[in-house]
Amino acid sequence: MTIKFLKNEIIKIMHSKKIYILLSFVIFMVLAISYIMYSEKNNIINNVPRTLKYSEQFKMEVLHMNSTIFLKQYSIEFVFRTVVPYFIFFIIAFSVEIFGEDFFSGNMKYFARLDKNTDSIFKAKVLSLIVYSFLIVVINIILGFVISSFIFGVSFYGLARVIFIYSSAVIPAASFGLIIGIISMFIKNRTVSLTLGIVFSIFLTITDRLAITSKFSPIGILGIMDKARIENITAKTLIIANITSCIYLVVAYFIGKRIFKTKEFYY
Repeated sequence: MTIKFLKNEIIKIMHSKKIYILLSFVIFMVLAISYIMYSEKNNIINNVPRTLKYSEQFKMEVLHMNSTIFLKQYSIEFVFRTVVPYFIFFIIAFSVEIFGEDFFSGNMKYFARLDKNTDSIFKAKVLSLIVYSFLIVVINIILGFVISSFIFGVSFYGLARVIFIYSSAVIPAASFGLIIGIISMFIKNRTVSLTLGIVFSIFLTITDRLAITSKFSPIGILGIMDKARIENITAKTLIIANITSCIYLVVAYFIGKRIFKTKEFYY
């Protein structure tokens, strides 16, 4: 039944307005960053005063901009952005919908009638959260690469490493989304759940940016670009950050599983 419920959740994702909002937002972001990079390239060529403060490495990247270099720069603006973590905002909205909204709307009650073992429902929702997190990352990589290829030119050099770094954000985002999703099952008001999730994510990313809490945070990996350039990020750093997030995911999973067993689906 878990697979059946998972398929249902994926169908809901594909037919949801949120997926079109996501696509529109990503396209807008890619085009906006492309315009900024193109403008910066002209500024550097024309020796605009403020560009004199830029590092030589950054100047060279902008002057020789291509699809892979663009993805490296763009990652900071969406996937690994702190303070206003767009990536996490989309995860929060999805998580509140599949946990909180489904519970209070009566959808979970309907599925509980199909399968008395509520573990299957919960597993499907957790898996769909990971799938959605992965989908957001894939959409960013594909649209970022394709659009920037037309503007700056195609390059596959270093692309595998960039994809690996992007992918390292999937589990951290899903673990945080699961935490917010479980909390939303106790808050009937959707707006309150969304606000709580957004405020908490902003607080965490700011704290992780300013202190050492990033080592213990479920989304500490998102602020990794603030402390090191993408060229200097090691696989070890990404793996450790993901292990931390996996611990949160596993703990949240068992807590959520317990709640599902004891929760009465009256709605």
